[in-house]
Amino acid sequence: MLAMLAGESLEGSIRDALEAHRPRTYPMPGARAAAVLIPVVGGSEPSLIFTLRTDTVRSHPGQISFPGGAIDPDDASPYAAARREASEEIGLPTEEGRYLGELDTFPTFVSGFVVTPFLVWLDGSPELRPNPAEVAEVIQVPIAAFRDEIREDAGFTLKERTYPTEAWIWEGHVIWGVTGRIMRELLQILGEAGVADPPGGDGSWIHPNLP
Repeated sequence: MLAMLAGESLEGSIRDALEAHRPRTYPMPGARAAAVLIPVVGGSEPSLIFTLRTDTVRSHPGQISFPGGAIDPDDASPYAAARREASEEIGLPTEEGRYLGELDTFPTFVSGFVVTPFLVWLDGSPELRPNPAEVAEVIQVPIAAFRDEIREDAGFTLKERTYPTEAWIWEGHVIWGVTGRIMRELLQILGEAGVADPPGGDGSWIHPNLP
């Protein structure tokens, strides 16, 4: 389906799908608010930008994530916080890209954050400058790669490690945890719009024990 949409058509379809989705907020007492940016890169093979966090960062070391972090008191909004963090982490200018929409909030449970994801559209692959103190690698994954062939259900084991959440494994990178939960919701929304393959499984675990 993605091959049939490109440029403004894909951008508009994603924006329309997100506008039709009413983001839900899931509070978690005592949690700190955070925001992440999901850069969608247009072109012949539309893709998403992720980061591989260094092993030395305080939260979620060594994991795949979207650029982002805690919301500071000086941030004008959660979206502004996501843009600031993306600029600090990967060097994406705060003015680059067009706003597409917002997803549900996602509690991280273990690290004590409630994360709000925001999507932006980039016309092409930007020249990025990752911060070596926080980002070990910038990873660009085609949206079309997120198929059930690379998805694992929660509780799978890989290299003697058992993962408690669903994951997508792309070229050796395990996209799991809160990032995997965000990806499921995003793929569900894009799948309903006909611009991505919807994920298999029922997804009932992505907001466990929450209304």
